[in-house]
Amino acid sequence: MTTGTSRSHALDFAPTTWAAVTIRVAWKLMMDGIRVRPATLCDARVHVLASLPRNVGPDEAEQLADSLTVEFLSRMKGEAIRRVGRGPDGDLGVHLGWRKELQRLVDPVGDAVLRLHYGDGLTIDQVERTAAIDLSALEASRAAIRDAVRGMASHEDGTAGGWSDSRIDSVIARIANLPETGCPPPMAILSDTHRQHADVCPRCSRAVRLIRGGMIAPSDLVAPTEGVAFSTDLRVAAIVLHPDARKVRRKVERALGNGAVSVGADVWILSREEMMTAGAEIRALVTGGHLPRHHVRGALVTGTGRWSGSVLLGPVAVDAIESARSRPWAEVDTLGELPPPRPAPPSAIRWWLVAGLLGVASLAMGIRTFSAPEFQPDVPVEASFNAVENGWEITFDADDLAVIDIVAVTENGPTILHRGIRDRRGEWATGEGDYRVYVPGSVVILLASESGIGDLEDLVKRSRSKPAPMEFLEQWVREDFPTVDWVGSPAVSTEQVRAGTVPTVKL
Repeated sequence: MTTGTSRSHALDFAPTTWAAVTIRVAWKLMMDGIRVRPATLCDARVHVLASLPRNVGPDEAEQLADSLTVEFLSRMKGEAIRRVGRGPDGDLGVHLGWRKELQRLVDPVGDAVLRLHYGDGLTIDQVERTAAIDLSALEASRAAIRDAVRGMASHEDGTAGGWSDSRIDSVIARIANLPETGCPPPMAILSDTHRQHADVCPRCSRAVRLIRGGMIAPSDLVAPTEGVAFSTDLRVAAIVLHPDARKVRRKVERALGNGAVSVGADVWILSREEMMTAGAEIRALVTGGHLPRHHVRGALVTGTGRWSGSVLLGPVAVDAIESARSRPWAEVDTLGELPPPRPAPPSAIRWWLVAGLLGVASLAMGIRTFSAPEFQPDVPVEASFNAVENGWEITFDADDLAVIDIVAVTENGPTILHRGIRDRRGEWATGEGDYRVYVPGSVVILLASESGIGDLEDLVKRSRSKPAPMEFLEQWVREDFPTVDWVGSPAVSTEQVRAGTVPTVKL
């Protein structure tokens, strides 16, 4: 992977932040079954440190390190890249007094739940095996801890009493992992002088166990005096392909070249230099008619990151993907708006004469054979349907002035679930230039029109009395409103329904 011409800069971190992140990253790698090799630890730590918000403190940095390490591992596996931010309770004023209060309230079983389950990250089943404590006692103790923390949190947020168990668990994990004050310097952490502190401080206790287990060395906890090397002006491009263009995915991959890294079903990232080289190939696909220009978009951004082989570390990858998804379709940075396909080359005159004669004959036959002309939709809509529980998730893109109607087949037959949607469509915006809405029903239909369908209610009501209501409804709509675009969910078979591989409606 080409790294481009970006300069390398040193980003400095406070010694405590460096040590806290190193300990949490190494611990998370170990708990996920990853061998903590020096190169792996270095890359994971670089990714976490580069992705941290500005001026973050050591405690919040350690808290974010968990989810950022998980995201690093997903990048190493070639999975989709996503942005990791603060949780919903990041502003909650958790402090050591909360843990002192919990430690005062819990019995030895509760202490094991607090330290092993919420602190070290073991599952309740693993705690049962490790501590040889009955599972029912552990679950009862966990429920008591949740109730206690709900009460503590309610003093700062009056809605905490109604928080889900998973949200409360994230708060308890923060409490259980808060370090004690007065942590020793890294090189003295194994000293007998600090043994008592390490026994009660989650951060130092974890560091001691990692060092004694050979996962890290004390020197790994010492921040380098020259800072950490990042490219703060790394230039990265992202290309996004429309789902409807997946049939030409291989052609797009060949056009992008071997340096492009797939980070999702329809997303690639590559360096600026590789993007400049691939630009001519992308244009050739579009002008040659292989790739519709409104099925591709891309962006070139500058940000913080570092290439490690074919894996891009740091936040610049997320910035590039989000910027690409915010671009209009047919717009790719460095390429401008993509051109329309080239017209077909002109034929010889004699072939035009033959074609004209054949056209006249075909026209005469067509007039006799067909009674209705074909119309193009006034406002075409592009939509994809994803089967989810009890319905469909529709992702679509249409003209801003288009009126959207959505009809679904429920237990009561065809039903209008969304009527005349235009201005309110913003509620469905994904932030990526398109829209997404969940619709319950075994079959759903999305209709796009220029000014709405006045008789839609009557047509839907009439269709319920027909043996194949949606076929009749489609026929009526196309006859009465020929310029309306009709897009339906994929057909499903009886075998699929019996196998449970498509959603069923439960109203």
